[in-house]
Amino acid sequence: MSDDGMLDVAEDIPLLFAGNPLPMWLCDPGSLSILAVNDRAVALYGYSRGEFLRMRVGDLASDQGRHCLRSGRIIDVEVASEPMEVSGRPAILMVIHDVTSRKETERALARSEAQRKALIESAPDPIITIDAAGRVLEFNPAAERAFGYRREAVIGALLVDLVVPADPRERPHGGLAGWRPPILERKRLEMQAVRANGTGFPVEVAVTRLDDGAEQRCVVHLRDISDQTRAEEGLHELNTELEERVRRRTVQLQAVVDELEAFSYSVSHDLRAPLRSIDGFSQALAEDAGTALPEAARRHLDRIRAATQRMSHLIDDLLSLSTVSLARMTREHIDITGLAGAILIELAGHSANRSVHVRIAPGMSASGDPRLVRVALENILTNAWKFTSRREDASIEVGQTLRDATQVFYVRDNGVGFDATYADKLFAPFQRLHDASEFPGTGIGLATVRRIVQRHGGRVWADGQTARGACFYFTLEEAPRTESRKEWAS
Repeated sequence: MSDDGMLDVAEDIPLLFAGNPLPMWLCDPGSLSILAVNDRAVALYGYSRGEFLRMRVGDLASDQGRHCLRSGRIIDVEVASEPMEVSGRPAILMVIHDVTSRKETERALARSEAQRKALIESAPDPIITIDAAGRVLEFNPAAERAFGYRREAVIGALLVDLVVPADPRERPHGGLAGWRPPILERKRLEMQAVRANGTGFPVEVAVTRLDDGAEQRCVVHLRDISDQTRAEEGLHELNTELEERVRRRTVQLQAVVDELEAFSYSVSHDLRAPLRSIDGFSQALAEDAGTALPEAARRHLDRIRAATQRMSHLIDDLLSLSTVSLARMTREHIDITGLAGAILIELAGHSANRSVHVRIAPGMSASGDPRLVRVALENILTNAWKFTSRREDASIEVGQTLRDATQVFYVRDNGVGFDATYADKLFAPFQRLHDASEFPGTGIGLATVRRIVQRHGGRVWADGQTARGACFYFTLEEAPRTESRKEWAS
């Protein structure tokens, strides 16, 4: 005991205070005045030893279970007290445990849990919390409305009594007893929810695990997908109906194709026979009685024979157009440069007395049906060859360019050209911009070209001026969708 009556800790209780890591002090049982304090308490609270000895325990308390440090900071504490006697004087030993960190964690968890529950309660979709055994722990108001159960009626019930596999074949036989859904192993799946009245509705199930230490819980979020399911069923019915329509249209189209083939056969055989007869008998009459016939009669016979021959050519062209429309297509790699060269060589072979300057761009190629593409290119080049026949400096150019990143082929000539106002008529059957007496033909060739190009998914167009030549363009594929557009020149 010191001279002033205060406890001399160093002499009276050295083992209790020396180096103890916990804050401690001794206080008077009646007044709760602090009689002694250890070094750890001085370090934690920030008061000097002299200041402590002038204080009561109540001076440190901010609230129940909380102390105020000299800095003003509030800490959470747990106090263990033990009555004892020191140097013949009663005292109370108080040991202080700073539990601020633990209390803050607990408060944070409490806030988080309260926020979670508030979100669940206000959620528009059914939310069910289950334990590791699949038993219902929480059942929000939206779930009450969706299922028709009161919360109290389902707490503790198995989730499998409320949510079952969407496919009845996956449901267990003999009831749901002992069955556990695979929702804990899967993040999201579609299932069937069962209402209190026994009716069901489709739901999308999303599962979120809660990490609560030893306690395992899962939050099961349900979304009613009845509208989506009805829409999918409607789409399926529509697809089925469309497939049936396509099947019926295909049957109808096949019937039309069969009729066209029958018509082509009739044209080929039934019309050719009388034409051959007319031409043959006209020729026989001219040979047998040519000298006896007046000049006018002979001219009439010549006109009859010319008309039958034109009709025969027209039938050939019509049959060719029909064949182009019905022929089966096979896409292959086509050497356009080589094909154009071969066609022009053939044309030159039939016109040995003509001199035509020809330019063909190298390396041109495309994907298409070789036979059909040859027919199209042959018609275009034949027209160029025909309509340059009156020029001594005739020229024909075959090349390619780009338009909207699509390969465009062209055939340009310096022939008689045409009035661009009537360019659209060029590709219609029997439409001619030049008299047949000047340039023979049936008016079917360019219609055949358009049909072939369209069957390849491309398009064909022309540009020209009277007496200044023409240029025909065509593609063999659809233009790709692209944001960038390339300028091109003809």
